[in-house]
Amino acid sequence: MKLLQTVIAAGALAVAAGPVMAYEAGDILVKAGVITVTPKDDNANTSALVADSMLQITSDTQLGLTGTYVFTPHFGVEVLAATPFTHTVEGDGALDGVDVMEVSHLPPTVSGVFYPLPGDSKLQPYVSLGVNYTFFFDEKDKAGLGSSGLKPSFGLSYGAGVDYTIKDSWLLNAAIWKVDIDTEVRGGAADGLNVEIDPFVFLFACGYKF
Repeated sequence: MKLLQTVIAAGALAVAAGPVMAYEAGDILVKAGVITVTPKDDNANTSALVADSMLQITSDTQLGLTGTYVFTPHFGVEVLAATPFTHTVEGDGALDGVDVMEVSHLPPTVSGVFYPLPGDSKLQPYVSLGVNYTFFFDEKDKAGLGSSGLKPSFGLSYGAGVDYTIKDSWLLNAAIWKVDIDTEVRGGAADGLNVEIDPFVFLFACGYKF
């Protein structure tokens, strides 16, 4: 409760600090920073291939980029991009300790963004809802399953974040997304195997308003 009160008080002080960087129609926000994709646990059930086994996908951190076009002080459209992520697919249960596959992917995402506070607030929290397209490449079959890779994925994403003006048009940003990424293995012994990645995505960035 004390932590919640502290966060609310800090937000109130930031808003009360007065207008610094108004969000207006036609503004473009560009942000760059550290982005991490953290898949959910138990990404694929492989018990049909090896009894009592699962697949787990590791996290990865890369350079993250977002660009937002502001249509009104309360609404914008954001594009999320990053340098390619590379994940190791590891066995669990009966396959514990086995590296099954290594795969790279790009998850470009386009979202509508809503800013609830006035455009001239120093602190700008926001929520987003969008569509993600993830394509996989440079797959390496490390377990000899004969797989040729993973199918592309379409899915929804939803998120939240906050911009904080530090000086003039410069800002700091923190954001989180939950992304629906479901795919299937192509070819080999695991052909058609459903893989649910469904990661949380975290971004810590700095940005500039043009």
